[in-house]
Amino acid sequence: MSAPITPFVGVDAFVLNEKHEVCLVKRRDNGLWAMPGGYHNLGETPSQCAEREVAEETGLHVRVTSLLGVFSSLCHRNATDVNRGRQLCYLLFSAERVGGTETSSDETTDVSWFSMDNLPDLSDGHSERLEIGFDSITNANFLPHFE
Repeated sequence: MSAPITPFVGVDAFVLNEKHEVCLVKRRDNGLWAMPGGYHNLGETPSQCAEREVAEETGLHVRVTSLLGVFSSLCHRNATDVNRGRQLCYLLFSAERVGGTETSSDETTDVSWFSMDNLPDLSDGHSERLEIGFDSITNANFLPHFE
């Protein structure tokens, strides 16, 4: 298969519980923590992709509520990212939990909730995106990030 001529599109979902802790998954491929997310499939909207990825990786059902940012892999270190060598465009969405039960998957070994000041070792790019997610709930003048 030849190299793609356009970037891959990926989504991440910033999902908070009632304690303002963020839902993270421990990735099976690199052993690091990340927001639930993944590649956008043909035939779905970006928000449908985010909702599907959260369900697949965490067992939770969510509803996307807003766009928090648009990111490029060209602007971030990718030493631990399993997608290194590929160019990606990431969409970061805020989402609210509407059901489901936390469970790991074929792609994840754990699902847990973390406060802003108690984050685990993160997969590349997620530290920056989590900062923006937490900023969106504390900053009354928040505007979506874009690169």
